[in-house]
Amino acid sequence: MMTHLFVTGGTGFIGQRLIQALAQTKQHTTVLVRSLSKYEQLLDKLNLRHNEFIKPVCGDLTQPLLGLSREDLARVKTADVIIHAGGPMDISLSDEQAKLVFLQASQHMAEIASLIHTEKSLRHFIHLVGFKSPFRNEDLSQKAQALASLNHEPPYEQAKFLADLHLREQSAKQGYPLSVVHPGVVIGDSATGETEQLGGLGILVDAARRKLMALAPGGEKYWLPLFHLDHAAAFLAALAQEEQPLSQTYYLLQAKEDNPNMMELITTMAKELRVAKPVGSLPLGILSKVLGSPLGGKLGIPQQSLNFVVDDSYSLDSARYIQQKYALDYTVTPSALRRTIADLDFRLSHSVMAHKGYHQRKLGNMTALHNNNHSGNPILFIPGTFSGADCLIPLANYFQNANVWLPDLPGLGRSPYHHKSNVIEGHLESLIEAIAEMDTPVILIGHSYGALLAAKVMERLPERIQALGLLQPVFHPAPSMYKQRWLTEMALSRMSEDALIKSLIKQSCFESAAQIPAEYTRYVQDELRSPRVRRTLAELLRELTRPQSFQLTPEQWDEKKVHILWGEQERNYQLPERYRHLMLSSLSYGHHFPISHPEQTAQLLRQWLKL
Repeated sequence: MMTHLFVTGGTGFIGQRLIQALAQTKQHTTVLVRSLSKYEQLLDKLNLRHNEFIKPVCGDLTQPLLGLSREDLARVKTADVIIHAGGPMDISLSDEQAKLVFLQASQHMAEIASLIHTEKSLRHFIHLVGFKSPFRNEDLSQKAQALASLNHEPPYEQAKFLADLHLREQSAKQGYPLSVVHPGVVIGDSATGETEQLGGLGILVDAARRKLMALAPGGEKYWLPLFHLDHAAAFLAALAQEEQPLSQTYYLLQAKEDNPNMMELITTMAKELRVAKPVGSLPLGILSKVLGSPLGGKLGIPQQSLNFVVDDSYSLDSARYIQQKYALDYTVTPSALRRTIADLDFRLSHSVMAHKGYHQRKLGNMTALHNNNHSGNPILFIPGTFSGADCLIPLANYFQNANVWLPDLPGLGRSPYHHKSNVIEGHLESLIEAIAEMDTPVILIGHSYGALLAAKVMERLPERIQALGLLQPVFHPAPSMYKQRWLTEMALSRMSEDALIKSLIKQSCFESAAQIPAEYTRYVQDELRSPRVRRTLAELLRELTRPQSFQLTPEQWDEKKVHILWGEQERNYQLPERYRHLMLSSLSYGHHFPISHPEQTAQLLRQWLKL
């Protein structure tokens, strides 16, 4: 007989991924939502709009019987398994707010569980709680001592842990199995690093970006227990499949010795963000006092964030049993951590950058946007300097029926830096690695510096390139003004919007301010907020002033594969004579015509590619 699951928090950070995991098991799932319209938007995002196994009920965790209608309550009462993952991730909640959304919500959930158990016997109640909860034993023998320890916790933690206690007591009283799942600090997807949760690790990334991590909190004895989002969702989905569950506590963490300590974590963070590494450590007690003072308020780092930094070890036997039984992954690899740091850095710089029809994907060691179309050979759009995957979305939208990939180059956008000695060679190797992973020839379309890279890739992998589109390719050195990296980096850190617009027009990227898309200006301004991006761009511009960066042999290219599109309003760069034997189309626009005139650009490319 098919299991019926009732899930709260299904639209939250972990809950969204949990719903995806449950959809794959084809179990009937009822999801508590507060807004049906927002839930439908989520289904579109997850591509689950037509999934027949997932149904919503509208209600509110803070209301008696969850505020459910009679019909919806009747449906919920047929559930075999409850997964309670509801509640906000907001460590700044007041005492009243925290009690409402956690403790009071747990009382209402216990009431629902009691109704189900009385009528049909509840098979399993699964509760998601923070890993710092002092209630670790199913027999609650240390209850008094645990309650006393809560006096030093902020309201957010207190309410969550009292909710943990309440549900433990109610399950013992009613006689249904309760699994308490304690995830560590949940970070991004293990493949892409994608994370929408800017709390937790995001607080440290933000501080490191602002060069406030010269001293690592706690040092080598302390650690921040990390766990991937998709691994947490897979664990919950597996636990819900248990036919004869036991009341048990599960810690979703790596072992302390497998997790980076605070000095290692901040050092990794600094390397990825391209800022100075920490020179020492600071005791947590002193740091807590600083953050609780007026100076701490100016720093913008919540004092409560230190609660996740621990020196304890946790029992992992029960979690490892489930993970091994269902062949689940629970590791946080260095490369996955770097992806997460880069993704958080991007999100801290930019406002929400969601593009309908596109999803983040791993592409070699880069992060790319993909349109989920797998028909036809892949088309890779490679952005230039002061650009990224997001900037080429308007152009890519004219290729909706094609298999489109939009990578961010390493150290820019969402992609972690490659840490090679030469920035261009590292970008080139990253693209070659990505193409080598694909089992089919690819079409490369590069803009500006991206066109230079695309040409270099074709010379290295000629048999793998089906066609090469070069949009305003840069084939000779950039102005000498970029030779001093530190000067360029300083200038980028101080560039205002007006200065950016004037520079774009002066360099003939656009013919006038009216021609510059507002979203492009905003993207560049936001991107330059990141020290990682500024350092990468400064190094890249320096390399582009050197003639050896442009060593190519166009005489040996297959002319049938190559098409150059050239904007005639370009004033700073020219197309060298040795490239003019190739197929060439001219447009009466500036250097950034793929951004200012995507439709006209796409029309020429589609005609050439016969799409």
